[in-house]
Amino acid sequence: MASLSFRDRFYTPPVARAVTSPGAIVALGIGAAIGIVATAPLSIPLAVIGGLVGGAVGYGGRVALAIPKADGDKIDPFAVNEPWRHAVIDAKVAGKRFKEATRKFRSGPLQESLEAVGGRLDDAVQECWRIAKQGQLIADARKAINDREIRWELDRQTSQVPEGSTANPTQARTIASLQSQLATADRMDKLIASTRDELDLINARLDESVTQAIELSVSNRSEGIDPLGADVESIVDDLEALRLALNDVDRPTGATPGTAPSAAPATEPPSTPRTQPGS
Repeated sequence: MASLSFRDRFYTPPVARAVTSPGAIVALGIGAAIGIVATAPLSIPLAVIGGLVGGAVGYGGRVALAIPKADGDKIDPFAVNEPWRHAVIDAKVAGKRFKEATRKFRSGPLQESLEAVGGRLDDAVQECWRIAKQGQLIADARKAINDREIRWELDRQTSQVPEGSTANPTQARTIASLQSQLATADRMDKLIASTRDELDLINARLDESVTQAIELSVSNRSEGIDPLGADVESIVDDLEALRLALNDVDRPTGATPGTAPSAAPATEPPSTPRTQPGS
């Protein structure tokens, strides 16, 4: 999500309260007094102007302090673990190299066009950072699932089903719950692995875009700008889709990333035959 613009941050309740607050009025008076005192020895007209300027500075400074700060999402690769850290570092390096290539262009429309592409590449780096943070959350959650213990309990439950009979309703629901936990762990493993692979591919594409920008900076040709911009736009779109897929951990394997999972039909707990542990 992009940061709020200055206009959006200015038209906020804190600023509205500051405009009419006693503190702002006091700041206005103090600023005016300082302006008058500083310019009065010169002349009366200058003292009037000095008072107006000083008052405006004092009042404006008090209101400026009430403007909310921009919600910048600072990228910190070391706030996440591997493999996410490596992906973020690669993306940041690609963004830095792209800016260096842009600076080598002669000033003019060509450089401006490349700077616009660079803005979208910055968006790609931010998306990569968001994906890394979400990936770290999923990896941390996955560590909390003890599959070894779940499998042991599943083997114990299934071994309690008498030979040649089916599980009673309580046993069937217990076994189904344990199987569901293992399925969740498996989905998380696959999602983490596929996301890691996708980030590797996307970082390779970012490096390719940087290489194209470097080539354009040498040749100073304009015909390569549009294809480069389309490539970067496609990278941003793919990263957004990947982030949406990460927000949908329950998505069935093979479903389209970013789409909602289809509801499973309601069924009675399965009748589970007795199996030997480890089978």
